Amino acid sequence: MQYVAIFHANLNYAFLEAHKYESVIRSSYEVIIDTFREKCPDARYVFEASGFTIDTMADLCPDVLAKLKDAIASGQCEFMGSPYAHPMVANFPEEDGRWANEFAMRTYERRLGFRPESGWNPECSWMQYVPNTFRDVGFKRLTLDFESHMICNRPEYGAVERNLRRDMSWGGGLPQYDLDPNEPVLHFPFKDVVAGLDGFCRSDRTANEANQYFLGRRPLDEFMANVKRWSGDREDGALIVVADDAEYCGTTGYFYVKHFEEYDKSFATDPEAGRKLEAMVKEVLALGPMITFEQACRLPPLEDNYYVEDRFAWHRTYADVWANTPESKRFDPVIAELREELRGLEARAQSGEAKALIEKAWFHLTCSENSDGRWPPPPARTCPFNVQWVEGQIEQTRQALAALREAVS
Repeated sequence: MQYVAIFHANLNYAFLEAHKYESVIRSSYEVIIDTFREKCPDARYVFEASGFTIDTMADLCPDVLAKLKDAIASGQCEFMGSPYAHPMVANFPEEDGRWANEFAMRTYERRLGFRPESGWNPECSWMQYVPNTFRDVGFKRLTLDFESHMICNRPEYGAVERNLRRDMSWGGGLPQYDLDPNEPVLHFPFKDVVAGLDGFCRSDRTANEANQYFLGRRPLDEFMANVKRWSGDREDGALIVVADDAEYCGTTGYFYVKHFEEYDKSFATDPEAGRKLEAMVKEVLALGPMITFEQACRLPPLEDNYYVEDRFAWHRTYADVWANTPESKRFDPVIAELREELRGLEARAQSGEAKALIEKAWFHLTCSENSDGRWPPPPARTCPFNVQWVEGQIEQTRQALAALREAVS
């Protein structure tokens, strides 16, 4: 068995305020890059970051971005991209998702020198058009959700794991179906999720356990026992063992805020992060090689097609949960009105100035769709900073539209 580790870096994270950005970049992202280079040179890994994250790294910590570029150039690290400001792609029109991915691609081209071919779908939210928004801007591979696919395609599995509440119910605590660890969907890629876009599934059965280990809530032997269990007894195939928030490797993330409302512990630095990561990687390497997402997607593909019903998301939770928070209900009707005006003005744009303003308006509008300015759902409260960030993007959309109205008049 081969193993894949994907570190999902998102500086638009809930309760991650701007004054903590540099600390998180150095405590988490730099530690990941340094540890693999210095302590685990035989392991390959995937570093995923939104366009906003890469832009912020370039502005605040150009030396860390340089290390990331070196890791990519060496072949040890595969870079994976995602929409610019971490939206729930399924909660907005297809055009919005395409723009959000395009703006991220432009950032990668400018900051890294290339457009990545592997993409991360935030929260694995799904509508049938979601994969098109990635494929259409140049992505060739996409992260997929194991639980969503199994629920939608295997009645016996869905009878156990389907979340019957779509409104505000988180599905992470639901019971798990008694699954054979050799299940091929865990270990092999899908070909042509849509034409020209392949994918490989991450699963809560493995991906979330790394967070618990980094937080000190799961000892290494328990983490590895879980990896061994879901490796099954076959030698071919691959298994994604890390595919969640990179911030938990190096900081406490927003775990203590989410579960205990201990705000003083949000994104606190863990000085032991490098040691923990090294120990984990070396244990995984003892089982088999660590490869990139691209390599996993080049394994012999499954015969089945990847299918997920509309509105699904990861953790057996629906995209509706993000769409039904008080912040979403406040922001999204406003954004819909701005989008309608933008489309009308777009049809009248002729000059170069007007076309530049159209792209500026789309940029800020899609940034205002950031998921963490709408999270978490009640009774928890959204961080005022994240709300203000979204409000700022809405205001900049209005300003761009005002200038556009003048340009087309």
